[in-house]
Amino acid sequence: MDSESKKADVEAQLNETAEAMSGRLDSIRDEVESTGVSIRNWVANNPLKSVGGMLAAGLAVGVLFGGGRSRRRRRRHQELVEEYLEALRAEVETAVDRGEEPGPALQKALRDRVPMIVYSEGAGRSGGGWTRLLGDSARIVFRTGVSLFARDILEGLLANTDIDELIDEEALQ
Repeated sequence: MDSESKKADVEAQLNETAEAMSGRLDSIRDEVESTGVSIRNWVANNPLKSVGGMLAAGLAVGVLFGGGRSRRRRRRHQELVEEYLEALRAEVETAVDRGEEPGPALQKALRDRVPMIVYSEGAGRSGGGWTRLLGDSARIVFRTGVSLFARDILEGLLANTDIDELIDEEALQ
């Protein structure tokens, strides 16, 4: 009988624990659902603010993880190309002013001019190609992961939002 009472006590404790866990799980589920509903209601009541917030979040992610350096580099390269073309144009204009024909003057200017080479900082780094390739690959994987994570968050927020309902509510107001 002693083992029977111990078995019954253990079963009773397990049942109590299971009921307590079930109750806690239900309360957590209710809390998450009410949070989702309150967010959905706020988005429905403030569509312009919610879109603005999403745009601001996207801009922040873009600034933090975007290709700002490559854009600046492209802009600088564009400036170099424009300076090169301006110098070439000035040389051809001078030749035309001396009485040469534009076509041959351009050919001569191009033939006599050193080709333009745009140097990228770090292109001659001593770290071998594999090191640079691994660093670039890691950066690409990280940026892709962050982008996918942000997309999943936004999709999760918008998954339960009924756009047609929001439009109808906005039109009625």
